[in-house]
Amino acid sequence: MTYLILLIALVVLPIVAILFLRVNGAIAFMSLCLGSVLGAYTAGDVTDIATSFAAKGTLEIHQWVQLTLLVLPFLLTILFTRGSVNGHKKVTNVLPALASGMLFALLAVPLLPANVQRQIHELWLWDQLSHLQTSVILGGALFSLIFLLMTHRTHHEEGKKHHGKH
Repeated sequence: MTYLILLIALVVLPIVAILFLRVNGAIAFMSLCLGSVLGAYTAGDVTDIATSFAAKGTLEIHQWVQLTLLVLPFLLTILFTRGSVNGHKKVTNVLPALASGMLFALLAVPLLPANVQRQIHELWLWDQLSHLQTSVILGGALFSLIFLLMTHRTHHEEGKKHHGKH
């Protein structure tokens, strides 16, 4: 039961943070993608640096470095873009937020300690979520790109809006 609650929290907490803090879900999704790339390609070097200062095992530190590199861009996105989604954008932000929550769980669980991973992998919810992995990634990317395109204003459009108010 504890591991089910942990898995649900890994999915729900990012969604709640994005929606209630009015963070751009598309940017949050992309920041998780960035965190995944950082973890995959820089964690080894960062781990080497970290192990030179620590007495713990390299594998344990490597997992925490990867998890930190995954979470850090997401947390910075929440910090710097909170309050950026208003009006009708809040409704269209739901899909990227859902994709972000599911992607966060999919990326974070493999970085948890082995005993926690095993317990989560035995859950029916993990089985369902892992079967949706491709849909979450492709759908999240598509929703995020569409959301960004829908909410993006060019400088020309902004100039017209501000010009008309004077």
